[in-house]
Amino acid sequence: MDPITVATKRFLQELERHWKRHPGGVARLVARVSDRVHLIKALRLAEYEPSNRRPLFVFEAGFEAAEIYFAGLCQQVTSDYELVRKGAAEEGVTLAPLDAPTRSPALTPEAHAMAVLAAAGERLGTHLDGAFVALVPKATADTEAWRRSMERLSRTTRLPSLRMAVLDPEDGPLVGVLGSEGARFSFDTDELFDFVEQQTNRTSAGPPVPPGPSVASGQRAGVGQAPGREAVKPETAAALQALFLKGARGAAKNDFGAAVAAYRSARDLCHDQGLAQEEAMAAFALGGAHLAAGNRPMAQVTYGQAALLAAQEKLWLMSCQAKLGEAGVGWMEQDFGRAARAYAEAASLAKRGEMVPLYIEARRMEGLCHQHRGAEPEAIVAWRKAVEEGTVAEEPARRASTFREVVTALADLLEERGLRPQAIHLRSLLDES
Repeated sequence: MDPITVATKRFLQELERHWKRHPGGVARLVARVSDRVHLIKALRLAEYEPSNRRPLFVFEAGFEAAEIYFAGLCQQVTSDYELVRKGAAEEGVTLAPLDAPTRSPALTPEAHAMAVLAAAGERLGTHLDGAFVALVPKATADTEAWRRSMERLSRTTRLPSLRMAVLDPEDGPLVGVLGSEGARFSFDTDELFDFVEQQTNRTSAGPPVPPGPSVASGQRAGVGQAPGREAVKPETAAALQALFLKGARGAAKNDFGAAVAAYRSARDLCHDQGLAQEEAMAAFALGGAHLAAGNRPMAQVTYGQAALLAAQEKLWLMSCQAKLGEAGVGWMEQDFGRAARAYAEAASLAKRGEMVPLYIEARRMEGLCHQHRGAEPEAIVAWRKAVEEGTVAEEPARRASTFREVVTALADLLEERGLRPQAIHLRSLLDES
């Protein structure tokens, strides 16, 4: 059994023991920030168990200030509850609408959020066991404010219909609030990569395709199979696979120098062998390694190279992601002119690949870059393009995008410029979506 599966089973067992010992407390989910995605997957696995009777509400937004964070939490839980309610209705079960109240000025953000969460749990408890809310922030900008907020939450009395859990590193700020106990998700990185290598050597019946970072399954399946492409030589495939695994191992262990060296070797090998698609994958991975290592100029250049290589091979998803990486570095460096151009190019690539969420996000960021450089007319143009695309998109694609954020940003800017009727019209699109 692979180390992640072992860690998942152990984590869920510890969490279940915690609920039995502390049914009314807030569970501390102990994990490295880098393992946050694995932890969420483990929680989802438990939710999908036939015996589970608590819908899971996962809130991943980063914490900067209590007002913003808990307003976002209430908004997401309210939206997710409505999806659960609609699903239940399709099964013939009627759940009462949440109808979350407007926050009273007398209530703290934490107290209001708890009232909304408790209401969701209470309504779900009429037919199920209640709700499970997991706070797993991507980042915490103000650690002390986060600790104070979690302390307020932990002191709030909860009904059995509401379970809550919070992500916290091993020596995180919540030890003094929630105690050192909790459910731990951890695995040894070397053991994981050793397992992957063993499985590859054991099951390989031919030259494996070297894995690429964040590549769509359809694109990955087509690597090495395109008309006119020769099959990758077994020895080359084996060497590439070893280099990709070495790079991934280095990145997982924060040894970014090793990751850079491995991905650079993989890129050079692909170039020498004329493997254009694999070279694009390696360049994309190398750009990420440069960025993680703190070498932003090389990351920007390498991401740009990866975008070009991928576009030449019509790998539109990878090309768009690489161009977004290049643009993101420009944003970090506050080179907003260069970043805006890169975001616009990313939008064009997303359009070629018919990827609506990426198109909308690229245009949203392009507009923000123009706004930062004082070019509001250009920001309006970029945001209008995003809104136009989102308006005609199918609902699932629109919901998966940042359509709401870009509509709000454009409406706010138009209102500031005295164009209130246009702003009102834009905001009406959110009521329809």
